[in-house]
Amino acid sequence: MTIDREPMRLEVSVESVVDFLCSDSCLPRIPGTPGGVAARDFLVDRLEALGLGPAGETGFDQPIPPIDGTNLLARIPGKSDRSVLLAAHYDAYGTENPGADDNAAAVAIVLSVAEQLAMQELDRSVLIALFDAEEPPYFLSPAMGSQWFVDHPTVPIESIDTMICLDLVGHGLGPEGLPDAVRESVFVLGAEKSTGTAEIIERLASVDGIRPRQVDNYIIPSMSDYDAFMNAGVPFLFYTMGRSEHYHAATDTPDRLDYDKMSAFGAHLTDVVTALSNRTDTPEFIPDGFDDAATVDTIRELLDALVPYAPAAEMAQPIVDSLEQRLDADGALTNAERQMIAMLVMQLESNLA
Repeated sequence: MTIDREPMRLEVSVESVVDFLCSDSCLPRIPGTPGGVAARDFLVDRLEALGLGPAGETGFDQPIPPIDGTNLLARIPGKSDRSVLLAAHYDAYGTENPGADDNAAAVAIVLSVAEQLAMQELDRSVLIALFDAEEPPYFLSPAMGSQWFVDHPTVPIESIDTMICLDLVGHGLGPEGLPDAVRESVFVLGAEKSTGTAEIIERLASVDGIRPRQVDNYIIPSMSDYDAFMNAGVPFLFYTMGRSEHYHAATDTPDRLDYDKMSAFGAHLTDVVTALSNRTDTPEFIPDGFDDAATVDTIRELLDALVPYAPAAEMAQPIVDSLEQRLDADGALTNAERQMIAMLVMQLESNLA
């Protein structure tokens, strides 16, 4: 299903947010550095300008004392004390990396979606989390911003019905010249880990300019802020377009982003957060939840679109055919077959970078 939409009209443009976060004022965008502090101050101003309520320990701030970092937390009130959390990290890796795709683009999209949501009546509240310290050396450590929040929550963790994480969502998938079926893709992981969530994503399949593609969480190792919530048993969704050739590099600059795709993604995400906020059921976390059939379908669709452009895609098709035939009556694969899918996805990401 494709929904035609007008582009979102924002008080604070996505481009201006990306440009400032990638400017010399904010570099390096590392916790506790002048650049990290400048990024924090800028984002607090944006949250205030949007009229969002503070949800940190001191205003919007949640300090991370061991590393002198700061999570930023805001709240859009709903009718209940339960919530959906929408998150992106605002720090960047290293001293030479502007971090446009990783992760200024996601931060800008979160702010644009927050502006849209603040004009709606929602059943659940929406928490906006701009996490610090996602990048190494803090990744998957107790000082990682999202892990710090889970360990020191400003709202009860059990009141969060779904956590939505954005990372690497600013670029077209693969090099220019590939078909829209590939370039407009964005992967969504984690829907299989909670009751009723996959059906919501399928119902809101796409808007013009974006093609969300469901895949199981097992296709990649944990690679962003959803990890702490997943380990705490919180239902989650992780949106990503994977790593490009500019990942963690000085070439990760704003001019390489696909702003039309980002706008379309923002429209899709607004619909998703609204639907998750207004759902009548309470999702339950399914630690052993899988949707192998959806993952196989996604990989098949991408390979079919890539065959005229990449000989490796045609070579991979028999593997997908074999996996499709091995799906059992419940649409499940064995763990060994899932490892085959993970390896295939790694090769596909490498070829598209």
